[in-house]
Amino acid sequence: MTFTQYGKWLGCAMAALSIAAAPAAAGEEVGAEAKPLPDLQSVLGELRQGGFVLYFRHTSTDQSTAGDADADLQRCETQRNLSAEGRAEAAQIGKSIKALRIPVGSVLASPFCRTQDTARLAFGRVAVSKDLYFALGADETEMTRLRDALRRMLSTPPAPGTNAVLVSHSANLREAAGIFAKPEGVAYIFRPLPNGKFEAVARILPQDWSGAAPPVRAAAAR
Repeated sequence: MTFTQYGKWLGCAMAALSIAAAPAAAGEEVGAEAKPLPDLQSVLGELRQGGFVLYFRHTSTDQSTAGDADADLQRCETQRNLSAEGRAEAAQIGKSIKALRIPVGSVLASPFCRTQDTARLAFGRVAVSKDLYFALGADETEMTRLRDALRRMLSTPPAPGTNAVLVSHSANLREAAGIFAKPEGVAYIFRPLPNGKFEAVARILPQDWSGAAPPVRAAAAR
């Protein structure tokens, strides 16, 4: 990514912060991070019924490894990948979601290894979507396409009785919804609304899933 591209993206991000937190005409929750979002407990009962879109930023990465400037999507070693901590986070998130009895339907991830690995470790499966490709290094035309595609995903109700999962990057959610997804591993819960709109209803940190899950009881001694 060039300095000029970064400056353009940063300018757009700062502009989004100045917009009031209200759904725009295209249906995005622009500036949602400007208002505090509830935690997992506030939506747990509804999540168990399904009907939401869970947007995950990939879990923790190894910052000492290769960056993405020259990434080859067919070769994980050319990309920034999950750290040991990130792999453990993803696995624990998946175990906790299962223990919380939250039904998961479709699981989509960006073509990068760190998002696919997060999805597989958490949910045991993943389908790759080019519409979730890392938006930060994209040109203006591609950035617009990725933004609009993600808005459609966030406003599309999942299959009845399930929640849809998207695993992607911070820049994508910033462009589509005015939310800078941080830290790594954070999840934002979106409720699809009529007419192509959606709203962010909760923000969940990686450790919050296990904190809400019931403790595992050891088998009684015999």
